[in-house]
Amino acid sequence: MLTFFDLLRVYKIDPMEVRLVRHGNKEINVLETFFNDIEKLKEYTAWQKPGKYKDSKFLAIFAPGRSTTSIFLGLWKINGVTRNSDLAPKHLNLLEKHDLPMRWLEKSDRYDLSLSSEMFHLIQRLVIDWGPSTVSWVQKKNKEVVEIKAKNSIGEFSSYDNIRLSYDDLRILINDIGANSTWFNALSSVNGVYLIKNKENGQLYVGSAYGKGGILGRWSLYAKTGHAGNKLLKGLDPSHFEFSVLEISPATMSADDVIARENRWKECLGTRDFGLNDN
Repeated sequence: MLTFFDLLRVYKIDPMEVRLVRHGNKEINVLETFFNDIEKLKEYTAWQKPGKYKDSKFLAIFAPGRSTTSIFLGLWKINGVTRNSDLAPKHLNLLEKHDLPMRWLEKSDRYDLSLSSEMFHLIQRLVIDWGPSTVSWVQKKNKEVVEIKAKNSIGEFSSYDNIRLSYDDLRILINDIGANSTWFNALSSVNGVYLIKNKENGQLYVGSAYGKGGILGRWSLYAKTGHAGNKLLKGLDPSHFEFSVLEISPATMSADDVIARENRWKECLGTRDFGLNDN
């Protein structure tokens, strides 16, 4: 069994000098923040109660995965710590800049963190079994390595019901079909009705796919343009989009019937009156 400590030793890093940190998604979306605002994730991790990371030299940061798994977001070096009594107005400005609680200034130390080049190529590819959600979010305990994904892999396709693809993952999928063959096979072989959620404000867009290439053929246009020609999506930041499938259609269903199902979902979800559909 390969463990996380085994990997650390390969890179000549003493596991006893590393704290494992698994953030939850309650206050921020960890993966989304890592890709779209890495400085915010750094500050979110840096502010902790005195002595939280003790004498560690590195933090191994993880995001929640499926079930009890966690996804590696890099090895971060601790360059020093500013004790609570020495915090200055410049530190308050960092909290304000990244929309983090001002109360942290009164009761937290701030660790100076930088993303290390060591193990950088394993970011988002390395998956460990963290254990139950009740387990502490900061640990020194060794973990089993569940998977090291192929480069540019977004993981294995599981089911249409479980699809919640970020825009970043969709672009990775489209740009490297070989590393994501299970997704390609599943999404290119079916038509159906899909949903795009703007996670910034909750607005919804309902669309359908009924041509060559199936749902993936249609979604590839969003990956390339961000809006696929839809008027109300133009001008929005697609990095906030999340893609899911409302229903898949039998191969025998005509384009008109798929569109009729699309219209039903638009009515059910109110996306013409309150969302991002203009017809």
